[in-house]
Amino acid sequence: MHATTRPLELHLLDYDIPLAPRSLVRNAVAEVRGMPVGLQAWFGLLLALMAVMGLAALVSLPPGWEVFGTTPAFEWGLLIIGYVFFAIMTSGLCLASSLGTVFGIERFTPFEKRHAVLAILSLTTAFLIIALDLHYPVRMLFGAILVPSPTSPMWWMGVFYGAYLIVLLVEVWSMFTPHPKVHQYACTTAAVIAILAPSTLGAVFGVMNAKAYWFGIFTPILMVASAFLAGTALLGIVFYLVYRLRLADFERAAPIALPSVRLLMLVGLALVSALVIRQVAAGLAGEERGLRQATEALVTGPLAPLFWVRIVGGLVIPAVLLILPLGRRPGVVFTSSVLALAGILLDRFLFVATGQVAPVTAASGTVSHPYAAYSPTVVEIAIIVGAGAFMAFFYTLAERYLDMGEGDEHIFFAWPWIRKHGHDEDVHEPDENEHPVEAGVAASMPAGARGAES
Repeated sequence: MHATTRPLELHLLDYDIPLAPRSLVRNAVAEVRGMPVGLQAWFGLLLALMAVMGLAALVSLPPGWEVFGTTPAFEWGLLIIGYVFFAIMTSGLCLASSLGTVFGIERFTPFEKRHAVLAILSLTTAFLIIALDLHYPVRMLFGAILVPSPTSPMWWMGVFYGAYLIVLLVEVWSMFTPHPKVHQYACTTAAVIAILAPSTLGAVFGVMNAKAYWFGIFTPILMVASAFLAGTALLGIVFYLVYRLRLADFERAAPIALPSVRLLMLVGLALVSALVIRQVAAGLAGEERGLRQATEALVTGPLAPLFWVRIVGGLVIPAVLLILPLGRRPGVVFTSSVLALAGILLDRFLFVATGQVAPVTAASGTVSHPYAAYSPTVVEIAIIVGAGAFMAFFYTLAERYLDMGEGDEHIFFAWPWIRKHGHDEDVHEPDENEHPVEAGVAASMPAGARGAES
């Protein structure tokens, strides 16, 4: 008798992945060939951008290679901006989804799986960017563990975001391998950290006396509000693509998920707009040295063109589109989401730049007149673009190979306002002339509410 050896395989969720090199390559080639041409082109583009990012990262790592556009007066550049953007977007995704996963509001339950996968990828991308900015990535880990500094907001930022990644991994694991009790506590913990993490990130900026534009309690508050808007806008983009490409659970994307995104985005746009108005008004009226100069540089100075593009394109136009009746259409929600997310990215650039554009003391950088200048280099741009491609690449893989549809069971804490609904209620059959979004919202309403409305 001849002994037979079983092929080496990795059992992951519902997949048996061969680990033998020949089998792995053969199956991978067969899988790529079986993809639609458009999907092949999409993966090819993302891989090319990630390859360019890899080259840029190799160039930036050796000490002494001055490949960034930062200066003694402008110490934080595009990589810090990218880190802040992806980090706060992680929190925004969890804040939006917590309305369904933690508080049991049914219209937000379609966010459950996609928000968690996006949050892990967004936070991983943020860590990747900040590691490259540090030049010695290993000190990001060992510095926080071996040299703790409880009085430093930056240390707490590292602690919270490190714990955040662990909690998100547990949350995703509990979603795809049903462990409802673990999922319950992981979602609640993630929702709490989703407020603490961007707050400490804002505090990193807010405690700097030498940067008058950043200093103050409202910086962490604005960071949390921007996080909420960024996460909600990303969900709007994703669920529109789910609806258009007919991905898993697309039946609920247009009638339930996108109207929910529309509501949350209106709240986020209102909060961010109010905080930006307060920030500009306080800056123009402030007496702290450097505050008025920095705000004038933002409103009427060298940063003014980008600032007004951000205000009009990232706040006013999305809000107007969503308020109008046509804002119920999926395409309009998608357009508003793209504009709002681009506005948040531009806002992070303006926030970091405005804090450094008017250095006035030796502590805040080299004194320059009238403003400090900064231009991102090709290396910095390649890293940020490649980081976005990294996140898009792995999320596309998740959409293709994971069950991203909404689960049948939703277990929440016994909040007093949550009631269990039976499945034998009458189902609203939409009229053929009824708008698809309105029809879906009507279908999701309790029978009593529909009767009262009629």
